Amino acid sequence: MQITIYGQASGKSIFLKYVSEDLSMTLLEFLTKNGITIASSCNGQGVCKKCLIQNDWLTCELTLQEFMERQPDGKILISYL
Repeated sequence: MQITIYGQASGKSIFLKYVSEDLSMTLLEFLTKNGITIASSCNGQGVCKKCLIQNDWLTCELTLQEFMERQPDGKILISYL
């Protein structure tokens, strides 16, 4: 299974594979674990609101499972990447 990250600022695409064990991680944890730097000054507490994707979803508040339910094609848009 795979997700695709689109950096809107750079135009780059990054492809990441995930396994079922990853689904319970927050999206912020999953991306960080896979070397994708996500802005977050509150350390995943949902306070700073910097870890936005899709313009209104916080990566620290969504598990990978919840993200895939909302976005079945697995495409993540990050404005500053």
